[in-house]
Amino acid sequence: MDELGIFGRGIFFNSNYDTWKINRYLFSQAISTLGFNNEAIKRTNESFEELVGYWNSLSNSKLSSNDSNSNSSNNNWFEIDFLPWIKKFTSDIISVLATGEHAYSMASYYNKCNSIDSIENSCHDDPTLNYSDKFIQGIITLIKGMIIFQIFNPFLRHHLPLIKDKANNVLENRNFIFKTLDDIIKKRKLEIANNPQKLKSKHDLLTYLLTTNHEDKMSINDEVIRSILLDAFLAGFDTTSNLLCYIIYYICHNPHVKQKMFDEIDSVFPTDISYVTADILAKLKYCEAIIKETSRMMPVTAVSKRVAATKCEVAGYIWPAKTVFHLNYASIHMNEKHWENPNVYDPDRYYLKNDFNEVENDFDVESKKSIHNMDKYSLVIFGGGIRICPGKKFAMISMLSFMALMFRKYDIELVDMQAPLNTYTTFITMCLELKIKIKPRKS
Repeated sequence: MDELGIFGRGIFFNSNYDTWKINRYLFSQAISTLGFNNEAIKRTNESFEELVGYWNSLSNSKLSSNDSNSNSSNNNWFEIDFLPWIKKFTSDIISVLATGEHAYSMASYYNKCNSIDSIENSCHDDPTLNYSDKFIQGIITLIKGMIIFQIFNPFLRHHLPLIKDKANNVLENRNFIFKTLDDIIKKRKLEIANNPQKLKSKHDLLTYLLTTNHEDKMSINDEVIRSILLDAFLAGFDTTSNLLCYIIYYICHNPHVKQKMFDEIDSVFPTDISYVTADILAKLKYCEAIIKETSRMMPVTAVSKRVAATKCEVAGYIWPAKTVFHLNYASIHMNEKHWENPNVYDPDRYYLKNDFNEVENDFDVESKKSIHNMDKYSLVIFGGGIRICPGKKFAMISMLSFMALMFRKYDIELVDMQAPLNTYTTFITMCLELKIKIKPRKS
């Protein structure tokens, strides 16, 4: 695993407690500031407006090619594969919040989907689009390729032709990702040196890491910063986008849930506002319940590992230090001892007893709250203990913001209601395709 160059570094793949503690603290401090959270909401609003522009353009182009009046688009369903769009949407937001640099992922994908070269929102040089798209594709390849380095020993990775080719492809993408992040770090350092006052308005993770006055700053070199930035992409990129796909799948199969969600969103939005605010997000209790129930039914991380630091007792047995425990979240979430009708999709399990404001408070508090007198760890969304995901608050802000914007504007249906979820599981359970049709909701 050391060959991949990401294990033992950063946060999520770091087993060195001393360095992990410092890195996690810096990461948590950076993304917990009011400026970062406000920036996250702002970027989500801007990115969604950009996304709507691309969808409108593609929809109108399709109508025009069918000799239809483009102004009648509001009365027609527009079919898309939601998965690539939400991945590009998420990567654009994470890129600017993590590095302060735009990825232009949606613009690049729009240009691939459209026979027209560009529209106003995507007027960026092609080299920039291609380079950014290559970076995001590299992240995807790295995520999928990690399993190769976990299950195949070095001899097979270096000599077995098929495995060797796949491993080399992952390493090439890793090298490109490392170089891209290193270049971004060098560029930001130069900007700080030349114009430090200008960066006061920046709230991205990279700027915080380079300007923090933490007592252990001497140990935060460029390699450590690169590892933390990479963790932000690896942990936030696929988890959020996949869960949003599963949310759409389940609410489309449960129209009463979808209607209740529409009603809540309509009730919290002022009639003259089309963007989300922190106050709006704080009122989306049923949307929070949908996120929880979808995570229970279809956990993006179905299995996790923990290693015993010392000898311990678990389930009445004594286990030696360094024992590896596999935590099967998928089975925990379907345990009939703790869940009534576990196979039924029912957000009301949480909504009826939800009196926490999860946008402003620790989401894990609610996850561990006794719901229907269940065990406090019966619902595990962001992990638990000291290894709980430090980005859980940002993840909730991102998902709630997208749900509010998306479902305030669009009605949505699955193209094929009989088709099962198309997924692939490595470290996480990834959606491979989600064909949907959308149309603007009636005012």
